[in-house]
Order: sequence, then C-alpha cells, then structure tokens
Amino acid sequence: MAVRQPLILTGSNDLIEMTDAQIDAVKDRCRYLYGANPSVTLSRVSSGGNLGTISDTRKQAGTSTTHVSSFQSAGAISTVTVNYATITESAANTTASADTNNIEFPIYYDGAAIKAMSLQDMYDTFIFPAIDTILSAVGQPGTYRIHTGTSLSGYSAVSSSVVFSDTRANAGAYTSGGIPETQDQPTTITNYYLLQANNISAPTMEEMLFVRNSDKNLQEYTQASIDAILENCMRHVASEEAGSKIRYSLGTSSSAVILGSGINNTILNGGGAFNTFQAGGDDYRSQNFPNGSAVTANTYYLRMFEA
Repeated sequence: MAVRQPLILTGSNDLIEMTDAQIDAVKDRCRYLYGANPSVTLSRVSSGGNLGTISDTRKQAGTSTTHVSSFQSAGAISTVTVNYATITESAANTTASADTNNIEFPIYYDGAAIKAMSLQDMYDTFIFPAIDTILSAVGQPGTYRIHTGTSLSGYSAVSSSVVFSDTRANAGAYTSGGIPETQDQPTTITNYYLLQANNISAPTMEEMLFVRNSDKNLQEYTQASIDAILENCMRHVASEEAGSKIRYSLGTSSSAVILGSGINNTILNGGGAFNTFQAGGDDYRSQNFPNGSAVTANTYYLRMFEA
C-alpha cells in the first residue's frame, strides 16, 4: 500500500504537498463522481430479480362443509405464499484507467525526485478510502435503501412499484353468516419500495499537477480531466476490483450495512377458529377462519458489502 501526498502549486507557483484535509476533499470528490454515475446499480423488476426471492405468507380459511342434519368438521386453515424476486443488481463492465507513459496520474515528491503516481497509488490514496466510506453507512452517494413509501428526504424512488408487500388474513372480513366464505381474504399491512440516495453537492478540490507528455513539463489538470480519471477509477474499482467491489444482497442476515427498513413478513399465529352457521332447517355449514395475533415470521434486509 502506497499512500502519496500529491503536489500542488501555491499562489507564488511553488510546489507543496497536499495536506490531509486537501486529500480528503479529493476523496469526497470521488464519492460525488461515483454518485453521479455509479457502476453497480439496483433496479426494480417484475420477476426474476437476481438478488433472490423473499416470501410473504398469510393464512387463509379452510374449505367449508355442509350437512343436512349437523355441523361437520371443516378443512384446516392453510398458508398462502407470495414470492417476490423484484430487485436486480447490475455491475458495469469497466476498464482500468490507462497509465499512459507512466505519467497519466498526479505527481508527488518521494524525498529525492518528483514522480507520477501509479494506478495503485491512485487506488491507495483516493479510491479505496472513498469506496470504504461509501460502504460504511446508509445514504452514501449512488447507493440504495428500502423504505415504506416512495418519498423520503435525500432519496429518489427507483420505481413506484413495490418490491415487497406484507399482507395478512383480514380476520374481521370472515363471518359465520357468510359461510362458505372466500378462503383467501388478505389485507395489506405494509408496502416496501426501493429508493436511491441523492448525490452530495459537488465538493471543491485543489488542482493537482501532472507531467505533460509532449515536453515533460508540469501542468495543472483541468477539473474535467481529473474528474474523468477519478470517476473511471471509482467505477472500475466498485464494479471489478476484487476486495473493493460494492455489492448488495437481500435476505434474513443482518450483518454488514443494512440499507433502510427491515422488510417484515407478518402473519396471524392462530391455529384457526371453527365457525358454524345454520342457513336453514337442513343446511348446516361450518368453516375454519384465520385467527390469532400478528407476529413477525421473517425479516428481510437489503445489505451492502465489500466483495
């Protein structure tokens, strides 16, 4: 690992090393550039999402029975399962920044001579720390979270369609007088959506210098030219550099960085309530209805981790 102190010009055109605070500003610029054009993205799809399947479960009434002279036992309540595979991760195919003539990147002083940073120096000094910051917490530029609505300060909805809907049997909708009741009568408890963090404001940074290829003199980068280098480095490392890739997962594990709300799958915990109704002198009806208290069967998390 080689962390360098790049050189910049003073107001009197003397060369000095960047301070730690000035290097931190470049790292912030890296996060901003990644947020404007992330190479690892999530999208909401209707089915087949590659982050896997999570399941909503709810109880439904059993089959009803009728008899001409007495109430008979009825079918047991059962579980309805609705699977959601609605989030897909995509990692762009990228190419590492070329170090043209070994002088593409900013200069530094090694104690004996002025040299150009290598690509690894760029990674160690700016890119890896910026990636580590992005991976450290929810709300970082270019990343995502789960939320129970499509509106949240600092975020924009990826889609107005849900990525998961928690439903339960609507126990109050079943009545003995309605036997035979429709078996599955759900009510929606909570909808969950995928949101993307808005970018940070563009940080300012000092103008670093490079060795001009034509005559080997020193020149300051334009903001656009150094941005292009930093952005490509960020995109490549996040997408393809082993040990520093930004990746997402969806499941019950709560390790790594949890992005937003846990996705709760709740269900009624009763074993079924036996209900009867005599519709006429020779019409005895019975049916088991969902009952019990709401409990959380599973909690799923969208996570971000370094791969």
